[in-house]
Amino acid sequence: MKKFIIQAMAVKNLTRRPVRTWSMVFFVFMLSFSLMLSTVLVDSMEERLSKTTDRLGADIIVVPKEYEHSMADSLFLGEKCNFTFDKKWVEEIASLEGVAACSPQLYMKSLAAGCCSAEVQLIAFDPETDFAITAWLEDSNIKMPGHGEMIIGSNIRPETDDEVIFFNDHYKVIGQLETTRTNYDTCVFMTYETATDIMHSEKWYEAFRENPDANDLVSSLLVRTEEGVDAKLVARTINFRMSDDSPLSAYTTNGIMSEAIESTQSMGNYSRLLVVLISILVVAALLCIFTITINERTKEFGILASLGADSGKLSGIVLTEGALIGLIGGLLGAAIGTVAMLIFKDTIMTVLKVPALNTNLFYLLTLGLKCMLLALAVSIAASLYSAWKVSRNDLDGLIRGEEM
Repeated sequence: MKKFIIQAMAVKNLTRRPVRTWSMVFFVFMLSFSLMLSTVLVDSMEERLSKTTDRLGADIIVVPKEYEHSMADSLFLGEKCNFTFDKKWVEEIASLEGVAACSPQLYMKSLAAGCCSAEVQLIAFDPETDFAITAWLEDSNIKMPGHGEMIIGSNIRPETDDEVIFFNDHYKVIGQLETTRTNYDTCVFMTYETATDIMHSEKWYEAFRENPDANDLVSSLLVRTEEGVDAKLVARTINFRMSDDSPLSAYTTNGIMSEAIESTQSMGNYSRLLVVLISILVVAALLCIFTITINERTKEFGILASLGADSGKLSGIVLTEGALIGLIGGLLGAAIGTVAMLIFKDTIMTVLKVPALNTNLFYLLTLGLKCMLLALAVSIAASLYSAWKVSRNDLDGLIRGEEM
């Protein structure tokens, strides 16, 4: 009964000052919402980085010297790329000691025009030497694409169920990969034979003023080292053994992703710092508002004291008000954050330039609960001083209307 009375009085006090109450709720809401957004972004980037490295299945990546950063941006950020080098270097690298397998891939960038279904990354691979994409197809029970056939990523939305259009030509879709929340979700995969058809099309020539033979070109060479061999040592061997006129450089997978790893770690640190700063600002703002409010309610507390309310009950009212503000603000921040992630996922990805976000409902609900609990704790912490101030005040002084 006592708890019910305290709760009822706390609710009544908050509703009497709606502007002040909603101002405090807004501060808590911003804490909960910003925490949820930043956590989803950082978690998604860390997950994408880990999954991208795992899905490559390569220990070393060989790319043109000037395109190291472009390759990293393509792998991690989903940037479309179109660089190539001569395929003659593949055999030389494959013959080096410590190299177990080599798999060439060719990257082509489509056009966001009437000739194409969308601007996506087209990736050609060699089924005979591939050890990356083949494993994905097996996991998804998708057959190997033939001439004129394509496999699309989970985020590709073809105009019809079974075909896509690139450079004014129609290609059959024989399968769609499962969602990985990596940039591969926005890629289209084909054999070198199909890539040659694309590069020999009239629309390709109009766009790039050339019709090269795809079979002579490579964008990146995925290298798997022999078991027990140090990938860094093999990468150094590749770079040392390549002739001076070689346009290529070999990087370990972690090495080429090092900038992305550092960026993710920095974003995580900034995110945590931002949450701490917002928490401090919210506590400071609520502390000021609670203090002002308590000083204005001296007469009210005096009346309650004269009616028999002890210091514990008076401080309980203040703490309950803090808890209600934290609960409402935290719940709103978590709820709106969850809905925003689900409804405006594509917009957020476009504005923030990230290729994927983790919008798994269970993950969002769990994270939302954590954000709400943190907001609740911060709000209660902000009301502790005012509650302590009320509890230590002389009840006779409150009855006489003396300031706290």
